[in-house]
Amino acid sequence: MDSQVNSLRHFQQHSRLHFIGQWKTRMEDTFKQLFAERPEWNHGKLYQQNLFIHIDMDAFFCNVQLAKPEHAHLRSLPVGIAAGKFNSDISSCNYLARGYGIHAGMYVNAAKEICPDLQILGYDLAACEAVALQLYRLIFSRFQNRANISVEVYSIDEVVIATDTADYELALDVCHQIRSDLRELSGCTASCGVAPNIMLARIATKSAKPDGVRVIRPEEIGPLLRRLPFSSIHGVGDSTLNKVTQLLISKHLLSRHSDTVYCADVQALTKEHLQESLGRKAGETFYKLCRGEDSRVVVRTGDLAEKTELGKGIPNSVGSSMNYAVRPTCVEDIWKIALQLVEDSCVKLDRYNLVAHGARVTLLERHPLHPKQPQKYMGRGKCIELHVSIKFAHPLSGSASREMLSEVQRVVVPLLVSNRDTTDEDRAKQLGLDTADDRTIWTITLSDVNEVLIPDIRGMTVQLTGLKEIGAVQQTEKQMRTEKGQMSLLAAFSAKRKKQEEETPSPLLSMEQTLESEIQGSVPLSSAQPIDTKNCLYVLSKGKWSAEVCAEWQKSCRSACEMGDYALVKAHLKCALYLIASSATTLNAKEEYDRVVQFVSTQLPVAINIV
Repeated sequence: MDSQVNSLRHFQQHSRLHFIGQWKTRMEDTFKQLFAERPEWNHGKLYQQNLFIHIDMDAFFCNVQLAKPEHAHLRSLPVGIAAGKFNSDISSCNYLARGYGIHAGMYVNAAKEICPDLQILGYDLAACEAVALQLYRLIFSRFQNRANISVEVYSIDEVVIATDTADYELALDVCHQIRSDLRELSGCTASCGVAPNIMLARIATKSAKPDGVRVIRPEEIGPLLRRLPFSSIHGVGDSTLNKVTQLLISKHLLSRHSDTVYCADVQALTKEHLQESLGRKAGETFYKLCRGEDSRVVVRTGDLAEKTELGKGIPNSVGSSMNYAVRPTCVEDIWKIALQLVEDSCVKLDRYNLVAHGARVTLLERHPLHPKQPQKYMGRGKCIELHVSIKFAHPLSGSASREMLSEVQRVVVPLLVSNRDTTDEDRAKQLGLDTADDRTIWTITLSDVNEVLIPDIRGMTVQLTGLKEIGAVQQTEKQMRTEKGQMSLLAAFSAKRKKQEEETPSPLLSMEQTLESEIQGSVPLSSAQPIDTKNCLYVLSKGKWSAEVCAEWQKSCRSACEMGDYALVKAHLKCALYLIASSATTLNAKEEYDRVVQFVSTQLPVAINIV
């Protein structure tokens, strides 16, 4: 077991989640090789995407195992897939098991309480990979000489196809052939949805499961959506559903006693209403989706040039995580883990020919009110997440892994201790945890926490951020003065003010003049509006920076981060910049602003690019 502890390679080789998470990246190379072997399957960029086909394997991990002859006797029984027999979570189960209420994410012992006859099988990731590759080859071969297609791999068990044909019967016929061939070759089944756009194709697949095909034609869209639950739209989670439900109730468009929100209900809301509740981008997206409008296109797997053209070629960040069998006993163990994560991240950086301007490090610390040994052997148990963002002095490429590690060490080492005098209960109070049932904390800033106990670390992530292509201009327009004399946010603190500000207007004055429009974005402010995040920020911008204003600013900024409205987040930063810089004393202005930036970085899944 010693060779498995703190080993990223062992974790990646045996982690189902890592296998799934890296699938799309691996398929980029696989499809390139496939096109080299079979040039006739490479149809190039598809300029007309008329029909979309969504293919989703049925209970994939489970069906791959049940297709084996040695498991034939289990096909009439409820079966689940898990890594262990007791405290492991179920990742997949057949439809017989689902009939008992068993679902993915349920612990095996809990599942057996409601279904004692449940049979548990382990993973066979190699067999799953073989079946997925069979599916891809069938797709290309069955469409050959019948229609031009673009294929995008969504996950190991899910793929979307765009065709240049508008012939529904042809698409339906090919779906039947692919499913029949797949069943014969692998013993596995798949469901297909055919529709005019990706969203509707997903909905069609969902209604076709298991082992079926569903077609949604243009004339069916209106009646279908009116009776479709809003939660059936892909991307509508509990948070979105709750916000929309409360919005409908507040507008007297839905009864408080209604059990289901339908797309017809959401269609009664204006786009502006949804944007106020969900954020500008999400509001517009769901405004269109609930009407059956989806402008997304299939971006070919294996074609980096097309991805780049559509703005999907360069990732926002690359990184590596490890959260199983992490049991450091000394600081050297931490650096061993960190080096593995940095080197793995650098491989991904080199893959895209990129440099990184910064990094984001996450440490998982054992929840102080939970036992040191979790139920799952060598698992992480319940943890809190501690985040810190790092700004590199200059862009770093994948060959600079040691320099990146030094940056990680510089920031993290002052926070680590081998032992501490405080009890677990004291640590819980320090972190604001009242009970062991408190949910995982996502947003603790490392600069606000010290004495992270090394033996309590249960996981680590290194994420490289601020990515740019090698050779790109390092001094961007945002880092330099523009012809109008404006400056970047960070440069504003570094510059010396003129003695006579009335003779040379400060760039902060132009910021004051434009701050209101930055805050407003696309939704105008109005005194008649309820006090929302935008209005709150507008009010703050009229005050003076103080502890009270800072607290209100953080509350408002946190709401903007939760909405995922990056434009509004940047408006918050500009507001803070102006207030801090125009305060009575600015001797520590840059230090104060750095704390503001650090706060924002802990609220977002990807650190925002400030420069």
